[in-house]
Amino acid sequence: MAEHWDSIPGRLLKALTEFVYRQRLLTIYPQIFLFGLCVIYTWKHLQFDMSRNNLVGSDKKYHQIYLKYKTEFNVRDDLVAVVESEDREKNRQFVERLGAKLEVETNLFTDVFYKGDLKMLGPKALLFLDEPTLQDLKKTLGEYRPFVAQFSQATNLNSLFTLINRQFRSASREQNAQNESLIKAIPALQRIIDQGTDSIRRSGSPPSPGITALFGSGEEAEESQYITFGHGRIYLVNARTKADELAGDAVQRLRQLVQETYDEVPGVNAGITGEPVLEYDEMLQSQKDSTIATIISLVLCALLFIVSYRETGRPLKATAALIIGLGYTMGFTTLTVGHLNILTVTFLPILIGLAIDFGVHLITRYEEELRKGETQYIALQRAMVNTGLGILTGALTTAGAFFAMAITSFKGIQEMGIITGGGMLVCLVPMMTLLPALLLKGKQNRLDMVFHPEGTARAKIERYWLDRPAAVVGVVIAGTLLSLIPLRQVYFDYNLLHMQSKHLAAVEFEEKLIKSASKSVLFAAVIANTKEQALDLYEKLTNLPTVASVDTMATFLVGDQTKKLQTVGEIKKEVASISFAPTDPDPVSVPDLSRTLWSLNGYLGLALEEVHKENEKDLENNLSGLRKSIDNFRYEMLHNDQKMVSEKLGSYQRALFQDLQETFRAIRTQDNSSPLTEEGLPPNLRSRFIGQHGKHLLQVYPKGDVWERTQQEAFVKDVRSVAPDATGTPVQLYEYTTLLKNSYIQAAYYALGAIVLLVFLHFHKISSVLLALIPVAIGTLWTCGIMGVAAIPFNPANIMILPLVVGIGVTNGIHILNRFAEEQNPSILARSTGKAVIVSALNTIAGFGSLIPAKHQGIHSLGIIMSLGVGMCMVAAVTFLPAILTLLIRSGWTKKKPSDDNAQSTLGREEPR
Repeated sequence: MAEHWDSIPGRLLKALTEFVYRQRLLTIYPQIFLFGLCVIYTWKHLQFDMSRNNLVGSDKKYHQIYLKYKTEFNVRDDLVAVVESEDREKNRQFVERLGAKLEVETNLFTDVFYKGDLKMLGPKALLFLDEPTLQDLKKTLGEYRPFVAQFSQATNLNSLFTLINRQFRSASREQNAQNESLIKAIPALQRIIDQGTDSIRRSGSPPSPGITALFGSGEEAEESQYITFGHGRIYLVNARTKADELAGDAVQRLRQLVQETYDEVPGVNAGITGEPVLEYDEMLQSQKDSTIATIISLVLCALLFIVSYRETGRPLKATAALIIGLGYTMGFTTLTVGHLNILTVTFLPILIGLAIDFGVHLITRYEEELRKGETQYIALQRAMVNTGLGILTGALTTAGAFFAMAITSFKGIQEMGIITGGGMLVCLVPMMTLLPALLLKGKQNRLDMVFHPEGTARAKIERYWLDRPAAVVGVVIAGTLLSLIPLRQVYFDYNLLHMQSKHLAAVEFEEKLIKSASKSVLFAAVIANTKEQALDLYEKLTNLPTVASVDTMATFLVGDQTKKLQTVGEIKKEVASISFAPTDPDPVSVPDLSRTLWSLNGYLGLALEEVHKENEKDLENNLSGLRKSIDNFRYEMLHNDQKMVSEKLGSYQRALFQDLQETFRAIRTQDNSSPLTEEGLPPNLRSRFIGQHGKHLLQVYPKGDVWERTQQEAFVKDVRSVAPDATGTPVQLYEYTTLLKNSYIQAAYYALGAIVLLVFLHFHKISSVLLALIPVAIGTLWTCGIMGVAAIPFNPANIMILPLVVGIGVTNGIHILNRFAEEQNPSILARSTGKAVIVSALNTIAGFGSLIPAKHQGIHSLGIIMSLGVGMCMVAAVTFLPAILTLLIRSGWTKKKPSDDNAQSTLGREEPR
């Protein structure tokens, strides 16, 4: 024992004991004050970083390319509102209403985009259409011109239908342009009336039926105007946050607006998704899961301590010291890193399960010395020096496994290593200062003078494998070999969506978009210096087998636009003489409109009789449908509150007439004086496709689901074969998951190397290093075998097991070999060493196991696998290692005591030896 006390660490620990014993109050109260400061500092300054991109260091070439892309195009990922139903009109109503709400909230949202109409595309809008489409538009405007001319004279719904009545009343039997125009307009009139009925039934401001209502365009035309998937079953609204730091507020506000819109347009499935939403939800769920896990871990560890040692005072004191250490760790984290991310948010419950072990070992030795009749001072001194050296070595070993992460290439893993490794050492401070001071108080110190032997049951159990070591070794080897069979089924799941909470709305909508689209909603970004280079890249990229489509402005900017400009001029002439009367700003006169519609219904009845005689079925069906719509419209008008109906229809008619006036004004003011250039692009498109320095962006959409690794890898390799500096979400996902996986494997090698060195310095024998690592190897193989049987894959969250299981599992072997070196007896379980190893493992399992109830599937799987891994390593340590030692003793092998550190057992001797 003297050699420990004479070593430098021993003398320091002895001096620390003297200070704690003499200055108890000075040891306790400053730490409580410091704990308070750390909590306040953390509360004010600790941030939560939701961005997955920030987990990667800026020194990586692919990430530097991505950052340049973000800077050049001021990239902020889209927030996506999704509405789904079989009713196209409901979908359209929803996105129109939601889009209007978003456009006025300029404090949070920018680049709102949900349809590509003429007004949004600006004075060069018609140049975005190909020549055949322009000719069709010219023809349509010519055919509808008589009807539009009459429509332009109306100022409200009543005057519009009065003009329609007049046209029906004056219509002759022979065919002419006006009659043909009126007949073609019947579907449009029906839709206008149906939309009016709908505006009465729904709350909120009604949108205009749009230009398609006037021209009677079909579903295909509407689908091309809006952002749709699944043949119109899904409509989207895209928006961006005004600034990255507003992402959280924008996500919450968008959800509120979607709910408000749903109240106006029920009967649809609506929600939000997009990378900012997925990241925000993931971080929010991770914070919630981590908070719950921290509480569960703290309670479980305290209960395990209490039950295992049959007392409450000292376990609660150790728990209090642990809480102080956790407060210090939060302050340390805030000071050194400044934020938590999706990887580091789980460190608290993990740290609880590991750091509580310091108290387990210290209290065990302190009790042992008291039960031997020593004074409190001597008992504390021996616990602090002899056991303290072991605690220090164990802390450095486990912290070393975490610090191994800090020298990897992945920034997020580096931060996890710094926070948790540093936290282990920070928690050691109150455990070696505050806890000893607290142990000096309490009636349990007097009760420990009574000796209570225990461990007989454990001794009987242990005899089963100590008496049959060869059989035990054979069974373990056989079980290990069997575990190699399902080991082949274990794989790494790269899909980050599989880590999200099950049934999370944002994930479900993302998956619906993936399944319903002919292309992915994610795109790779390729940057060209000129429009000519962009067009050349466009042609090469579109020929790749994994590419569905490529969006770029170069296809509109390059080439001869003379013919288009001429056609646009002809379209402008077609509508030049159409001038709309000012829109009536007042509410609708319900009685007047009802009478006008009643008259229209009568004219339609007369027309139906004539059409029936001519046996024109299509026209007959159109007229019948219009009459039915008028009946429904008048019913809603007359059977609801008249003031409410008047105001709602007033809003509806203003939306309708203003939309039509603005659309025709946009056509009349089209600029056909010069070709389309970068400067002539509308702001929404220019900001997305033209960079600050004039570079051109190509958005390359994959055919397959790029969340899945196989399709993701094929797509990235294809695009890089044309554009080596391609970036964007698919590339980031590919590189991110690859780097994360490789970094954890790298950390495992670093941790193994560091631990081998520490164990060798401790025992000075290679054989001891191998013996200490055998339970780790066996436990790891058993764990992986169970993962294969249970179909549990590795993923970017639970791959953390690789470095951690080495650092945590090896401590079992160290403690067992320490005790064996002391007594040359392989019996472990019957002694306090075995008890402490089991209790320590159970505490660690409690720490990781507290993550199992998490809804976040990555955190959930981390809890399962780490609990399983720690448990398997513990079982291997207390069964296989003693059996091996028994066989070695029979062959004449002995183990010398390790020099200096830990020659004495870190555990108590109050139990049978």
